[in-house]
Amino acid sequence: MYNALEQDNRKINIEYQELLNRWLKYKAVQADLVNMQNDAEIKQKQLQMQNLLQQAAEQAVDVVEVDNPRSFPFLPFDGYPTKCVYKWDAHEGEVNAVKFGPTGILVATGGSDRKIKLWNIVNNTCEEAGVLTGCNAAVMSIDIDNDERHIVGGCNDFACRVWSSDRRLRHSLTGHSGKVLAARFVGGEATKVVSGSHDRTLKVWDLISKACIKTIFAGSSCNDLVTAGSMQTTIISGHFDKRIRFWDTRADTPTNEILLQGKITSVDIARDDTLLLACSRDDTIKLIDIRRNLVVSTLCAESFRTAFDWTRAAFSPNGRFVAAGSQDGAVYVWNALNAKLETILKEHSQSVSACTWNRQNMMLVSVDRSKRAVLWGDG
Repeated sequence: MYNALEQDNRKINIEYQELLNRWLKYKAVQADLVNMQNDAEIKQKQLQMQNLLQQAAEQAVDVVEVDNPRSFPFLPFDGYPTKCVYKWDAHEGEVNAVKFGPTGILVATGGSDRKIKLWNIVNNTCEEAGVLTGCNAAVMSIDIDNDERHIVGGCNDFACRVWSSDRRLRHSLTGHSGKVLAARFVGGEATKVVSGSHDRTLKVWDLISKACIKTIFAGSSCNDLVTAGSMQTTIISGHFDKRIRFWDTRADTPTNEILLQGKITSVDIARDDTLLLACSRDDTIKLIDIRRNLVVSTLCAESFRTAFDWTRAAFSPNGRFVAAGSQDGAVYVWNALNAKLETILKEHSQSVSACTWNRQNMMLVSVDRSKRAVLWGDG
């Protein structure tokens, strides 16, 4: 009897290993097909990209050199956009995420059509620069590294993926058991990624070893996260249970928690790492002084309504303004210093899900649930 069971167990293990090997080969073939498709698209658009780069090179840009860009609290410009300068249909369905690259030319959008699309912003217009494929469900989060050579996307298929600037799929990070609602490069460098999921965990991924090096059990679904600190060892996550949690990547328990009045939809941090914003479903945005662990301002407006559990609000590059999209299709801009509502930008016809600031000027891009993206500027 024992020998028979042992024999059956050996057969099951052999079958499992065979299935695993077949699955790995299938995933490798899939990645090769995606890369072949991207190579073909690159050849078709190579001339267009050269023209766009030439136009960008002809533009005069004032450069401010700093040793640590995150420690420089205020950029030379000051202001906020006042009108729509360009609008376009970014995806075939809802647009859930948007992110400006560090140069201020590249914009990435992610949608329910399972694609990340790349756009070049030149002379107040937008032209498609490429499409990143490989996701099996809606894209919920996007981040671009400091060198603008890698893009990470969090997806509803329980995975996050990393592409290189040549649009090749480099990493498929699987291990979550729920939707991945947030994914960011740690410190903006393309060596580590931190992800937050509906499965109530955070995971830190090492892209060099291609492995998950830490899993943090947060106890509640994570809707967004950022990294902070001089060594970027602090993770700040916003959760469904209305709590903001502070984590040290070297520990397993939170170092601090802040309870707010609504489910947290997004978090963002000012460049000097002292002020945190938290957008929540109680239709407010809280500004929190991290050093004092204190809510210092509440941003709100009579008609402002947080539309989604993943509505993304964002600091301007100099930290003086905050922008957030509303259920009524408007984008609200507040002054972070005095909590004054500066302007309401109206162009969308559907609820706005996310917005992102250009690091080089006052431009802003917002996206909505009806596939529309809008570029805001001063004309």
